Amino acid sequence: MIKPAREIIFGVCDKTGDCDSYFGFFKNEDDAKKEVEIQANRLKEDLGLMDLIVKDDRAVIMKDKRVEQIVIILHSYVLR
Repeated sequence: MIKPAREIIFGVCDKTGDCDSYFGFFKNEDDAKKEVEIQANRLKEDLGLMDLIVKDDRAVIMKDKRVEQIVIILHSYVLR
């Protein structure tokens, strides 16, 4: 019997508080990356986090040359 391919979804996670929360879940990785950018721009406007940098799948604040604080990150989940 052939097992069907497992579906992957992508969650955009807010790491600003003590407890992680999600902005949304997406079937398409590109849509999730676009949501990371949208939420990063909102944080810049609403909270004044102007030093927020959007990288490929995350938004970070640089603390030192090699140390960064993750503010928003993309998590992938395999559905069973």
